[in-house]
Amino acid sequence: MTRIWLVSACALLLCIAGTAAAEVVRIDVRRRDDFGTHERIIGRVYFAIDPSARANRAIADVTLAPRNAAGRVEFSADLLFFLPKREEGARGTVFLEVVNRGRDQSLALMSGAHQRDLSPERWDMGDRFVLTQGFAVAFLGWQFDVRPAQGLTFDAPEAPVRGVVRASYVEDGGGPRYSGFGVQYCARDAAQPNATLTFRTTIDGPAETLPRSAWQFVQSGCAVQLPGGFNPGLYEVVYEAEGSPVAGLGLAALRDFASYLKFGANGVSALRERPALARRVLGFGYSQSGRLLREFVRDGFNQDEHGRAAFDGLMIASAGAGGGSFNHRFAMPGQAGNSVLSILRPVDLPPFTDAGLLARARADGVVPRIFYTFSSTEYWARAGSLTHTTDDGTADLPPDPSSRLYFLAGTPHASGPLPPLHDTGGQRYRHDLNFAEQRWVLRALLLDLDDWLRTGTEPPSSRYPAIARGELVPRGNVTFPRVPSMAFPEYLPPVWRMDFGNGYAESRVITREPPALGAPYPVLLPQVNADGNDIGGIPLPEVAVPLGTHTGWNVTVPPLTGLRYLAGLVGSFVPFAATREARLASGDARPSIAERYGDRQAYLAAVDRAAQVLVQQRLMLGDDAGQARQRAAATWDAVVAR
Repeated sequence: MTRIWLVSACALLLCIAGTAAAEVVRIDVRRRDDFGTHERIIGRVYFAIDPSARANRAIADVTLAPRNAAGRVEFSADLLFFLPKREEGARGTVFLEVVNRGRDQSLALMSGAHQRDLSPERWDMGDRFVLTQGFAVAFLGWQFDVRPAQGLTFDAPEAPVRGVVRASYVEDGGGPRYSGFGVQYCARDAAQPNATLTFRTTIDGPAETLPRSAWQFVQSGCAVQLPGGFNPGLYEVVYEAEGSPVAGLGLAALRDFASYLKFGANGVSALRERPALARRVLGFGYSQSGRLLREFVRDGFNQDEHGRAAFDGLMIASAGAGGGSFNHRFAMPGQAGNSVLSILRPVDLPPFTDAGLLARARADGVVPRIFYTFSSTEYWARAGSLTHTTDDGTADLPPDPSSRLYFLAGTPHASGPLPPLHDTGGQRYRHDLNFAEQRWVLRALLLDLDDWLRTGTEPPSSRYPAIARGELVPRGNVTFPRVPSMAFPEYLPPVWRMDFGNGYAESRVITREPPALGAPYPVLLPQVNADGNDIGGIPLPEVAVPLGTHTGWNVTVPPLTGLRYLAGLVGSFVPFAATREARLASGDARPSIAERYGDRQAYLAAVDRAAQVLVQQRLMLGDDAGQARQRAAATWDAVVAR
């Protein structure tokens, strides 16, 4: 039977309210019930930090935030926590996922979960992989602009400041003609005469300033109206707003909760009932939340207020070279830079390589062991090559010895459905969506990283494309095969050096909107084989034994060529011709399915061999090889029989 408690002032497993140096003040438990091998705990974590402490100086506007009677800044976050019932079989590691816009990513990626209701009581845990492996598992809110219906929330105080804000709107011309768009920060005064609305059709071209009389803010100041409607292109409104949430407290929440799990308050174990269950904390972030973890380490958040390491290890998945709009005045955490049409945000900013990213943590003695994973899309849309090349793009710079980088060749950032589709309902694409999954490698890598933390077992060597081996090249040097139905892109979304105003790096206050653009960075791409599939990384079975070309790029319909935009976070799949005759008739240079495999049984036998290679390399679990075969069988049926 489910048991429910309402706890007003007592912590999750230890009442610590009132301790002089506690960053976690209390955890109010709303629900605590049986979840098979684990207890499920749903509640809210309350924090209070010293804004003058060295560990908190990197938080933008923290000294301007309201304080309690003790002079501390307060904030709180939703918590979903799964605690093993027994020490037997438990790893002693907490898997702490940094949620992405309020919701999970690991459960979908590693466990096949499908969320339909984002209230924490109803989260789908899929096949419960992380739980069955003996981890304690936690999900913590950190993003101030997430609503309860979107997942786990975070409450941050507001700094009483005014400043410049920019909102962007892209019209592709492929749907109804709109005449208004909302802005995240409402204009301080809807009548602001100095506000500007500009329009351009090329991202780095000159902008036309629309007359102030031609457009207006709605009365609330929370939306822009252009009575004549929007033409295809990029609109940007620049105006003054007032009141900025102290967004960087979300990073402090992750730091202090991780520290709490290991050390408790004032050095007393917070898990005093079962202290062996939280000897280590392993952080996981995918995409947006992976970019947040890059920024977390870069800005010194892995050291808590007492000088201790918060996270022992980090699995930073599909973040590429990016950081984010996470910790500055008027932050917009959900936006991600030009690759996904949230134009020119402070996302792709240096340092990109481990040398700069880990400098603060190294100086403080709190360097975590890190696994970075890239899909193919990270090279196309997240400037992934900048993380392991020199600034001029002419030489390789390997990851730090404390890190590993694994490129999951041919996989997209966000996998499409099987059978493949090119119309998702809200957006049309030129090619079918790439359905290749990362699951099998991510599951194995998670255990490899934990073994590295627990026992020091050396993990598999990094696998990524290198310049020196001819695997990483400029876009124009990619030797893409002749595929009549699939033209190779003529451009790559650019990443510029950006200037957000004097002192931005120190103050985290943007004073120049839009930013001034400098020279673009030299972004390189994986070379491909004769099938058009990436080389230089880890080929999952469906890419190692392909039925078509799997890419990290696609093209929107209608295309946004002037904005140098491809398709954001999805890839393409174009199947091989079924027979030699069909291939020759179409002019396709890629050998046909019949020429490669003959029949379904031969194809599945090749998949089995590819899976065993990954198992031997500790890049796939032996128990998953059979599931990979089942997936391959479904792929054959979907691609060949359609």
